[in-house]
Amino acid sequence: MGTRSARGGHGWRSFLDSGHIVPVIALCLLLITSYGLYARQVNAHAGEAKHMASAVSPAPAIVYAQQPCTPVYAVAGGQGAMLAELLGGTDVTALERIQSNGVTWQHVRFWSGIDGYIDASLLGPHPPQNAEEGACEFPNVPDPQSVFLPQANGPWSLPTGTAGTLLAPASLYMKPDASSLPLAGIPIGTPVQLTAWAGDSAGHPWYQATVAGKTGWLWSGTVALNEPNPVTQMVNGHTIWSPVTGKGMWFTNYQAHHADINALVHAAKLAGFTHLYAEVAITQYGFYGQNTLDRLLPVAHAAGISVIAWVYPNLDNITADLRLTQAVAQYVTKSGDHADGIATDIEEVDDTASVYSYGQLVRALVGPGTLLVATVYHPFAQPYYPYAAIAASWNVIAPMDYWHGRHYHQYTADEVHQFVTDSITTIRAAMGGLTATVTLPVEELGQTYDMYSGDGTGNQAAPTTAEVTADMQTARALGCIGVSFFEWQTTTQQEWSAITSFQW
Repeated sequence: MGTRSARGGHGWRSFLDSGHIVPVIALCLLLITSYGLYARQVNAHAGEAKHMASAVSPAPAIVYAQQPCTPVYAVAGGQGAMLAELLGGTDVTALERIQSNGVTWQHVRFWSGIDGYIDASLLGPHPPQNAEEGACEFPNVPDPQSVFLPQANGPWSLPTGTAGTLLAPASLYMKPDASSLPLAGIPIGTPVQLTAWAGDSAGHPWYQATVAGKTGWLWSGTVALNEPNPVTQMVNGHTIWSPVTGKGMWFTNYQAHHADINALVHAAKLAGFTHLYAEVAITQYGFYGQNTLDRLLPVAHAAGISVIAWVYPNLDNITADLRLTQAVAQYVTKSGDHADGIATDIEEVDDTASVYSYGQLVRALVGPGTLLVATVYHPFAQPYYPYAAIAASWNVIAPMDYWHGRHYHQYTADEVHQFVTDSITTIRAAMGGLTATVTLPVEELGQTYDMYSGDGTGNQAAPTTAEVTADMQTARALGCIGVSFFEWQTTTQQEWSAITSFQW
């Protein structure tokens, strides 16, 4: 998801800034299997703190974290569990102030309605002039580590029975390399049986095929694999895209690394989220979010929330990104949980051949039963985006409809409605597949960040309640299967309120 800018990308933070992992607080909390019990404990602690401390005059209704990594505690005094470390500029709803151990603590309500306590000296009535994310540690959570697969070009076997048809006339080569000896010319429409795949020196994938008694290699961009319809595929009696129906939220790994998992999932339930998108892998850092999945998946699943593992492939080396995506899709935690789907955020290399080859091979490697969500540019950011190539292999398309493209412009609900309508209708019209007409279900991806601030927080250019509500209303009216927002840690209290109150 590129850089956060007017063009609307997701992955705008560096690995050290955003690639942190969601925290696990005290071991005792991990042993609590009842989600409701945890929530009651947090509220009970908060109640004890009120009785033990003396009330002070009320603070303003909305206040802002003035520095990076502002800690929020379950109880006043900073001795209890840490619930989160907020980005600089994050707003919270201020309740009463209390004194505890000589320090003034602000009782706050944050995210979708979690109660906590912040040292009042760390808060102010306005966002800081330079909002920063910062880098800090969270209790009992290790820093993420880059995890790379060994460099290799294969060959690797394909699932038994993998087959396809030639999309265009092609040459069968002796090696997976266009500079090797050509063995035969193959006409368009020829059916081919495929046994293996490999990458060439530039990272382009190739298929090993046997045609007319000769075995050689075909460039992947010339082959359409025989795959089930990605729209009608069923898994356990449900449509494959059912895990991403309803309301969802995206977060970079900073959020996962700087928040108590139980508190985060509790907030997700309060907001009515059915699914979460968690960043776990980026091309240049590998699959660094394994610890995030280890801690998030069992808690979210116990609460009935789906987790989609979010991968950011650059596609400048498709072979490496295929192996990275496969590793994420096949990852299983010690608790036996696995992600409910894979979201691939394709923003860097996005020519039709690269996107098509990547999608076809990802589908072949992970199987027809794995949910694939494609996060894509809206058509006004990238008019030539290859939506048809996406429709050939993915199950759901999620356009990043970030409408705040003009700085200092006050957007109206009608403008948001028109923007989202134009985006989705254009994408649907462009999704005529390369081999068949396929229109994927749409999960509209809305904006809850200020793309003109340092870390995305603040209220200067963030969408308003009316804008966020208009986004959801329009997506539902257009028949989208759901709506989600980017991103959790920059969502304002106004935006949280709009999202939470909206019934999908």
